[in-house]
Amino acid sequence: MLIWDNDFSNLLDYIKKQKEIPLILCDENTYEVCGKDIYKNLGDNSKLLVLPYNAHADEKHICKLLINTNDDNIIISVGSGSITDIARFVSYKQHLKFISVPTAPSMDGYASSVTALTIDGIKTTLSAKPPELIFANLEILKNAPHLLIKAGFGDLMGKYTALSDWKLAQTLLDEPLDVNVAEEMFKACEDTLKSINKNDFIKLLFEGLVKSGELMTKVGNSRPASGAEHHIAHYLEFLGYDLFHGIKVGIATFYVIKLYELILEFDFEKMDQYIDYEIDINEWRKEIEENFPKIHNRIIEENTERIEMFNNIEFRKSLIEKIKLHKDDIKSLAENLSKKKQEIIDGFKKLRFSLDIEDWNIKKEDLEKAILYSLFIRDRFTILTLYYFLGLLKDFIKVV
Repeated sequence: MLIWDNDFSNLLDYIKKQKEIPLILCDENTYEVCGKDIYKNLGDNSKLLVLPYNAHADEKHICKLLINTNDDNIIISVGSGSITDIARFVSYKQHLKFISVPTAPSMDGYASSVTALTIDGIKTTLSAKPPELIFANLEILKNAPHLLIKAGFGDLMGKYTALSDWKLAQTLLDEPLDVNVAEEMFKACEDTLKSINKNDFIKLLFEGLVKSGELMTKVGNSRPASGAEHHIAHYLEFLGYDLFHGIKVGIATFYVIKLYELILEFDFEKMDQYIDYEIDINEWRKEIEENFPKIHNRIIEENTERIEMFNNIEFRKSLIEKIKLHKDDIKSLAENLSKKKQEIIDGFKKLRFSLDIEDWNIKKEDLEKAILYSLFIRDRFTILTLYYFLGLLKDFIKVV
C-alpha cells in the first residue's frame, strides 16, 4: 500500500492511467507544500478543492467535499489528519476510489478503514475507506513542522497502552485478540522508539503509523491502535483543546501508564470487597449532564445498559473472579508498561515533547475530567473501565 515516491512520478503515472477524474483535496498549507505542483502536473483534466488551513474533519468540511464530488471522481487527499479523514469518509459514502499523499508523519490514520470525525463537537469513530495506495515523499515528511512530527510520535507511543488495554479486555472479557497483529504493532513502536535521532527515524515513524492503520483494517476495528489514551484525548478535544490529536494522545499515554502502575499496589486477595460496590445511577446521570453539555442525552442513552451491567451482582462476581484468577497476567501487563515507561519518557525528551500539561495550556481540572469521564465516549473495555467498575477512578485522580 505504501509507495515511497520522492518526485511523485509514480503518483502522476498512476493517476493518469485511471479512468476517473482526479479531485485533489488539500488545505491552504498542503496546497503550497505539494498540492499545487501535483494539480499543475495533472493538467486540465482534474479538479481542485482547497480547504482552510485549520479545517477540521467535521460536518461542515465533509459537506463541502460531498457537494464537489461526482460519480466519476477519484479523490487525491494531499495532507495529514483532517484532510485524510474527510477524504476517506466521503470516498466511502460516495463509493469512490481515493489516494493518499501524506504531508506529515503526524497520525496513524493514513491506511485505516475507520475515520475520526468531529460530530456534534465530539470525536466519533466511523467506518470509512482505506486508500488504494499511499504515495509518500520522504523529504516532505522530514521537512514537516516539528510539532507535527511530535504529534505522530505521540500517537505511535499511545499504542503501548492501547495494546495493553486490548490484552486486558481479552483476559477479563474474552474479547478476541489477534496475537500476530499485536506483535506487529509492538515491533513498529519499538523500532521507532529506538531510532530517535538516527537517519531513519522519520521513515520508521511514518511506516509505523501506516502499519497501525493497516492493522486496524486487518482486524476490522481500532483495537491495535486505540485505548484509554485515545479516549482521554478525545475528551480533551470535546472540551475545546485544539492541539494536534497525537499531542493529546502522547500526554494521555503517560497518565494511562500511571493507572497500570498502580495495579501493582492492588491487594488481589481482598478483591471480593468490590463485589457489593454499586454505582448510583442517578448521581451518574447528573455527572454526565454536567460533563457532556449538549450531548448528555446521547451519552446517557449509549451507556445506561453498561452501567446497569456493572451493577448486576452476577456480572460483578464473575468479573471479580476473573480478576483474581488472572492476577498474574494483569500484573504482568502493568510491570511491562512500568519497565518501558522511562524509555518512552526519554523518547519524548529527545523530541522536546513536554509531558507537562501546563506547557500545553491544559488545565489540571480538565485532565481530571477527561480521566473520569472519557470512558463513556465509546463502549470499549480499557484500564479506565476497570478502575470505574471497581469504584477507584476518583481515588486515582487524587494522586495524579
